[in-house]
Amino acid sequence: KKVCLMYDDYATILCEEFTINELGTGIASSSTVETLELSYEVNETISVDFTVPVAIQNTWIGVYNSSDANNTMSSIPEPLAWVYAACNNVAGDQTENNDCAATASSGTVEIDGRFDADRWTTGWPLPSFIYRVCLSFYNNEPYEEFICSNSTFAITSASISVPSEVDFGSEIVVSFSNPDAVFSNWIGIYDSDTDPAGDDDLFWSSMCGSQEDWEEPECPPQASGSVTFAGMDPDLESEEQWPPSPGLKKVCLMY
Repeated sequence: KKVCLMYDDYATILCEEFTINELGTGIASSSTVETLELSYEVNETISVDFTVPVAIQNTWIGVYNSSDANNTMSSIPEPLAWVYAACNNVAGDQTENNDCAATASSGTVEIDGRFDADRWTTGWPLPSFIYRVCLSFYNNEPYEEFICSNSTFAITSASISVPSEVDFGSEIVVSFSNPDAVFSNWIGIYDSDTDPAGDDDLFWSSMCGSQEDWEEPECPPQASGSVTFAGMDPDLESEEQWPPSPGLKKVCLMY
């Protein structure tokens, strides 16, 4: 960079060059950003937790389509929606500009329809899809110092239900409603502390109640219905065999 002493007609009197150093090594990679939930209803507030080892002004958190941003990229694009990490808004805390002079090393932001979306690249509410959140230390492009969530999250109008308790060895019936159904939807059973974005499903099924109709695909999109997990054909086993081990589980509707 250089700083220059100027006349009001933009004639240069004197300039001096100086260097702004890069963000310190490891600061972005040792930061964290994750949504509090793995799925949200359309128009529901998206809550995001973050931690950073060094708090920087104008650090922001943005929402992306899951395939548009991840930690393998050298830089991330403009987000669909975003807020400042420390100010939890898009207006900042200054009166003469929209900067956020406050800093925060950790906290929770809420992304929803409270904010004027003129500075976003899409409107609110975000449509049903699979998304990811990222935190950027740079407020000017290219956004090269960032961290993205390892987990994705869904915005959906779908719902699933399962009994709160199931006797050991009894069948598990999962009912679902999914107005935005696609053929690649499926249902998985997981240990409660497992990230469904991984491959640790204990049992899984297509929306038609089978694993055999997954590759073709032979199971068309299912807007509603139920899937039964039991110790008989069709085989819906994955990491465990029937019956599932005792303990707290969760059932997830997946893309």
